[in-house]
Amino acid sequence: MFAVVLIVPSSVFAWGAKGHQIVALIAEAHLSASTRDKIKAILPKNDTLAKASVWPDEVRKALPQMNLLHYVDVPRGATTYDRERDCPQRNCIVEAITWYLSVLKSKDSPLAEKQIALDYLVHLVGDLHLPLHVGFLDDLGGTKTKVTF
Repeated sequence: MFAVVLIVPSSVFAWGAKGHQIVALIAEAHLSASTRDKIKAILPKNDTLAKASVWPDEVRKALPQMNLLHYVDVPRGATTYDRERDCPQRNCIVEAITWYLSVLKSKDSPLAEKQIALDYLVHLVGDLHLPLHVGFLDDLGGTKTKVTF
């Protein structure tokens, strides 16, 4: 039986909702009371960071222009991120995190805008730590990477 399990092809699941929810739960566990209160004031009633963290993936088909915000590609051999080289249009994960942080810090941002910013910020911090979300230009976001097991 063990040998059959090893040779039968199986599906591999990406990070997905569970991964994002785990990151959010870990973040929540490390929040100060003050930050927790500020987040509660932004989240819709009875929402959690874990629930907020999955929304950006749920709307990807409806908002395809936001897909670029989930990753950044750098040239092979690069040892640092360079905004002008790697994200000149300001539409990558690094710049999105910076933008959404500024929205959350601004006293002038409307609540609805802060809710979207918080959802994306929690989600993108999870994405940033995934393999291939910071990848090389020549491997098409990892799609040309061959993996053998």
